Amino acid sequence: MALLACAALLSASGATADEIGWAGFSAGLKLGGVFAQHVGTEERDSEYEVSSRWRTGFCGGAFVLWPITSRFGLQQEAVFSQRGSRQDIEVDILELPTVLHVTYDMSYIDIPVMLRYTLFWNPDRNLYTLAGTAMSIMLDGRYTLDGLLDDGSEQVPLSADADLSEVDMFDFSMVYGTGMEFSLGSQVLLAEYRFTMGWTTLSMPTYAYVPFEDSLILVDNEPVPLKNQSHALMLGIRF
Repeated sequence: MALLACAALLSASGATADEIGWAGFSAGLKLGGVFAQHVGTEERDSEYEVSSRWRTGFCGGAFVLWPITSRFGLQQEAVFSQRGSRQDIEVDILELPTVLHVTYDMSYIDIPVMLRYTLFWNPDRNLYTLAGTAMSIMLDGRYTLDGLLDDGSEQVPLSADADLSEVDMFDFSMVYGTGMEFSLGSQVLLAEYRFTMGWTTLSMPTYAYVPFEDSLILVDNEPVPLKNQSHALMLGIRF
């Protein structure tokens, strides 16, 4: 609603879309690669320390663009995006310091709404920026863990492999980006960089199973509060 209100104010004093060659409404497709990780602030007296690494993945989807003035437009998208991270989590299990090697793999449908501002335009190419907010819906997720409990005399393996159904399926984030478009006949090719920063804190699992005789014992650690963050590089076409 805030973005729509801004767009209405801009259109009250701006030029028409035809002045920059946009024939009103347009749509397009884009795809590319994602570099994702989980980030979080370290809590006071925290029982764990987290070291995060990137997960590389795929993103792709469709978008529509409504020009409002000669420089501003409103862009709505629906994009499939892979996210997650690789974590080394230092915790105390049974009063023994242990490092857990954790993998979080997640897939989302992102639905961003953004204002688009054209920095530079001519009939052959233009440079633009994007800023807005997005709601994301998690389609699936996977959690795996590998660790070793060592008391100096005996080593006990730790493991876990499960879905992420206990994690909130909705995520909300701020989206920023920049891109360049090139004319190709009646179509327009684009190259775009996108940064997505989640503001929703997700409770990511860290539980593990310890083998004991012929069964597995659950070691239920506290979830780690983390937020999604990703960088995306995409190529696309606008019709």
